[in-house]
Amino acid sequence: MKLKLFGTDGIREVANKFPLTPEMVTRIGIAAAYYLRAKFDNKKRWLCVVGKDPRISSEMISSAFIAGITSVGIDVLDIGIMPTPSISYFVEKYKADLGVVISASHNPFEYNGIKFFNRFGEKFSQKEEAVLESILFSSYELEKELGLFIGRVYRENKEKEYINFLLEKVTNSLHGLKVALDCANGSTYKVAPIAFKKAGAFVNAYNTNPDGININENCGSLYPDFISEKVLKIKADLGFAFDGDGDRVIVVDENGKIYSGDKILALLSEYLKIDSIVLTIMSNLGLEKYLNEKNVKVYRSKVGDREVYQLMKEKNVVLGGEDSGHIILRNLLKTGDGLLTALLVSKIVYETGKPLSELVPNYKEYFQAKENIKVKEKKNFENYKPYKEILEKYKDKARFVIRYSGTEPVLRIMVEAESKEKAKKILKELKEVFNKFFKEKS
Repeated sequence: MKLKLFGTDGIREVANKFPLTPEMVTRIGIAAAYYLRAKFDNKKRWLCVVGKDPRISSEMISSAFIAGITSVGIDVLDIGIMPTPSISYFVEKYKADLGVVISASHNPFEYNGIKFFNRFGEKFSQKEEAVLESILFSSYELEKELGLFIGRVYRENKEKEYINFLLEKVTNSLHGLKVALDCANGSTYKVAPIAFKKAGAFVNAYNTNPDGININENCGSLYPDFISEKVLKIKADLGFAFDGDGDRVIVVDENGKIYSGDKILALLSEYLKIDSIVLTIMSNLGLEKYLNEKNVKVYRSKVGDREVYQLMKEKNVVLGGEDSGHIILRNLLKTGDGLLTALLVSKIVYETGKPLSELVPNYKEYFQAKENIKVKEKKNFENYKPYKEILEKYKDKARFVIRYSGTEPVLRIMVEAESKEKAKKILKELKEVFNKFFKEKS
């Protein structure tokens, strides 16, 4: 079934545009209630955990969803502004039937989204999304409940509870470590500084004053130069830049050097002494070769931390992630968690007594040339003759990842080669081919 609303990470669009209008979101909530009641029809009461990020539209969308799902008899635990991975944790802890977070992650403030977690704390699979959509777009009238059967809403602050979980799982001791945090004016703006302070670190936190429109604005994981400069200025031991919903992180060492997810995965693979790992198709070929030399078996998944997790589960792997900074430690949590990763990296630095620059493995990286092409419509290009000719021409000289984004109207092109010049040359040829393709198909 081709999904109409769901992309690689839930539903995402500009707020107040279809499907993120109050009317449609309310109907999504109603459909989610029918999904739960059909799946778990032996229960008398059902529970959904709901959280959100601090963007201006999150309250509107959260309220609409809660109105819909409670109207069909589902109780809601509303934990307010919290990082996305906390929803996974609380769904499992409270044995809830569903988890929902209202967030558009790293996107600008005008966007928003809805991410779903099943009762095991896992992001919805495509099959689960398809079932939900089949209910949503059915022609049947979805009736509401009355009186005592309407769902209740419980609003509770769970920040302390989540911080305690992280510190118990990772570390309670970072005494004297000096860290700089960029919270992106997003979901980590409270919990990240408190967690590090509670562990005994000296904390300098930035972008911790969300006003609804400054989330991800020239800050956070997409703008790591900001925290790099701060680390150098205050002479910090480490720096961390989170994204808007806190499920990924970019790391900076004491010299201001920026490390993406691939480098952190290499570090964690050494520290955890793993024998297998899941990367995505976007991870650097140099990382794969390094891991193979260390006798670590590498599996590659499609892009998206959900895809990483599903392959980890299938292959019984405990560590996996994306170069974008989604790191999953499956024995601790079932989704990527930027704060958990930051605490673990800090623990490694603290316990070894070595600076991060000496701990991150140094391997040869292949150059990746990347380009995004905005598109009006996602047309099939696989059989386009000039495109196939390029792939054939360079099949032994480069690695290609060409795909439509699941969250934005863009075609993402990545060319990986041993030299910068070769990668950029091939990328230029591909751009010309795709510009011609979209012109012909318009």
